[in-house]
Amino acid sequence: MNKTTVKSAGIAALSAALLFTGCGKLNPDATLVTINTGDGTKDTISLGYGNFVARYQQSMYDQFLLSYYGEGMWTTDMSGTGSTLQDDTKDGVIDDMESQYLAKSHAADYGVELSEEQNTAIAEAAAKFISDNPAETIEVMGATEDYVKQYLEYRTYYTLVSEAAKDASDADIKDEDCWMRSFSYVLFDTTGSTDEEGNLVEYTDEEISDMKAQASQLSTSEDFDATVEELGLTAQTYSYLKGEEEDDTMDFSIIEAAESLSEGDVSDVIEVEGTGFYVIRLDSDHDEDASQTKRESLQSEAFDALMETWKAEITWTVNEKAWDKVEFNSLFKAIEKEETTETDTEETTETDSVDASEATTEETTETEGSESETEAE
Repeated sequence: MNKTTVKSAGIAALSAALLFTGCGKLNPDATLVTINTGDGTKDTISLGYGNFVARYQQSMYDQFLLSYYGEGMWTTDMSGTGSTLQDDTKDGVIDDMESQYLAKSHAADYGVELSEEQNTAIAEAAAKFISDNPAETIEVMGATEDYVKQYLEYRTYYTLVSEAAKDASDADIKDEDCWMRSFSYVLFDTTGSTDEEGNLVEYTDEEISDMKAQASQLSTSEDFDATVEELGLTAQTYSYLKGEEEDDTMDFSIIEAAESLSEGDVSDVIEVEGTGFYVIRLDSDHDEDASQTKRESLQSEAFDALMETWKAEITWTVNEKAWDKVEFNSLFKAIEKEETTETDTEETTETDSVDASEATTEETTETEGSESETEAE
């Protein structure tokens, strides 16, 4: 393997200082993906583009993970599935490329079209990426100005189309679908403690009785927060959908107890067999922040379902033999940033510091019907 260096440009670049040099040339013009669109037309994605996206993704991981996992991380089974980190990452790259391709293909459905300003920002960012990085890095990454432009265009379209589709799906989401209630809770865990050797030590009957007494004290206190602090405990918070009939995270007896409370009420002691004693306080009958998060989650679920529908409409065929030639046989290391003067910082604020996909999504065409301030994934 080989180590190189990539410095910051419009897209979050690195610095590739070749650690070990790997062999293996590939033909960038070879076809990596063939797409039959269902209407009799055929499209392709080149191996050169796929290689660049994969190596760029690799470089982003390298700057964060190399110091933790070492130079052999890409040949390691990190997920425990029998697949290497390289293969897992390449699988993710293929999935992302398909989603981005489909989003761009359906841009017209939502009146999404890149403005002249956005296209200019993409072109400038791509040129800057190429000029700001060493020739050795560009060669190892398989980057070209066209590939970088294509990458930024796909990412920008995906951002804009996904946001437009999510906005459209909101019309089908009712307030009751995302009405979240929130409560604070303290768990008196009776399952036991862990000794210095990591062994589980069961509590005595007396210790469990003391916990129950503390739980009773908390449930009848005038000041929930003050009593939690007095007992040296820690309260946590939890949000759930009003009227929900099941919960994958919290024991449902706790949810049932919360449903019977009004805002500010504290529950009786709730015993959950095999876990311990709970005392909860309903903090909000309608938690607006949690409700908005839930709404956004439902919008994302709707978009994911839509994406699956789009995928079913095409045939996406990967040339596995060609894809096998893409190997992470060099490592990328982030360049240490040079100190800058205050003037330098001001001058780069409008250029270097802006991710190209942010720069290109500041404006959308008037045909979208609304302003969009979105960031790339």
